[in-house]
Amino acid sequence: MLRGSCLCNGVRFEVEGRMTPIQICHARRCQKTTGSAFAPEAAVRVEAFRWVCGEELISIYEAPILREPPPLRRAFCKRCGSPVPVVREDHDWVTLMAGVLDDDPGTRPFRHIFLAQSAPWLAPSDDLPAFDERPPAAERLQTKRRGS
Repeated sequence: MLRGSCLCNGVRFEVEGRMTPIQICHARRCQKTTGSAFAPEAAVRVEAFRWVCGEELISIYEAPILREPPPLRRAFCKRCGSPVPVVREDHDWVTLMAGVLDDDPGTRPFRHIFLAQSAPWLAPSDDLPAFDERPPAAERLQTKRRGS
């Protein structure tokens, strides 16, 4: 069991099973939503995810589409502002920021994306695969539910 929560502990969730490796996104929008140089994104199967408490504290922001769907959707705790997992009814995966996990997920970063938009004050210092924009379609997580 993997547990996670927001800063005020008002929103809590659990994951039964494994999550994807962590993708480090350097897109400007991800910088804005995290207040950091990047967003450490991961995903878990929707059937492996459950809210423990605090769903009523969650607010959703959906940014306009810049180039192609889907739109950027971020969820956060209304009380403390922490990013919380994004559950979409039309997706097989729940996306989350690795920083809200309370336990070691047992997975590590596997690539950097949108490096062309990187913050000038922090450059990756590892040998992970890196993409200036999105990774090729064949290497992306297919989130849309089958039949949707």
